[in-house]
Amino acid sequence: MKPKHSKYKNTGILFELLTRQITSETISNSPPKSVGILRKFFGKKTTLLKEYQIYHALLNKKFDKDASANVLIETLINAHSKLNKSNLRRERYNLVREIKENYNLEEFFKAKIPNYKIYASVFHLLEGQDSNPLSLVNSKVSILEHITNKSLPNKPKKEMVMEEYEKFDKETRALTYKMLMEKFNDKYSGLANNQKMLLKEYVFNVSNNPKLKAFINEEIKNVKLQLVELSKNTDQVTKIKLNEITGLIKPLCKKSSVHDDNVINLLNYYELVNELKTVQQ
Repeated sequence: MKPKHSKYKNTGILFELLTRQITSETISNSPPKSVGILRKFFGKKTTLLKEYQIYHALLNKKFDKDASANVLIETLINAHSKLNKSNLRRERYNLVREIKENYNLEEFFKAKIPNYKIYASVFHLLEGQDSNPLSLVNSKVSILEHITNKSLPNKPKKEMVMEEYEKFDKETRALTYKMLMEKFNDKYSGLANNQKMLLKEYVFNVSNNPKLKAFINEEIKNVKLQLVELSKNTDQVTKIKLNEITGLIKPLCKKSSVHDDNVINLLNYYELVNELKTVQQ
């Protein structure tokens, strides 16, 4: 499981809220308690400062090229792995305790944070190296898009997920696949078995390879045969309509890829076959 995100544990957010508090206290001529807290917990020799510098780089550094952004991310993940985690937890705990002693904790943390999603993604990437690999990929993609100021197109994003998946050892792959299957079955529990099978092939076949196209074409062939057979037990009007539909069902040509529309059409054909079978029982 990925670590649950919390403002209390996010060093980037803690620093951001303290600097806001400094501004607020300066404007209102209040005692500058936040300045002392910031100096105490983010001093030169603190582990919190080292972690904040990693957050700051991931939140503010910009690159035009994905490759450069990837180098930055991997370098900072490596740097974070070398931090003393015991010191980090203790310093963060003491910081939150000191904030609680000087401010209303609920009021302090309820402020809205710009780019909250990126702060959370950085947290998950740094804290969740032993968690669900797919969650780490999602966090990494979000940060990569933020650093490059662009959304990754669907194909590269799929390729990125596949590349990360292929790096996993055999046991991790098996666990990841099991988790995906459980989520898939929960989400599509209302579908018929043939519809589930089609979606599984499509969803888990990231690379859209010839095997997927062969599967689709084989299913198209089976659907046509079933519709022809089922039409024999219908009235004349229904038979004519089914013949028209059967004539529209065409296999994918050699040069074409499998698209969402192909899958949706086949799902609808499955639905028609299943309805006819139910009626004729």
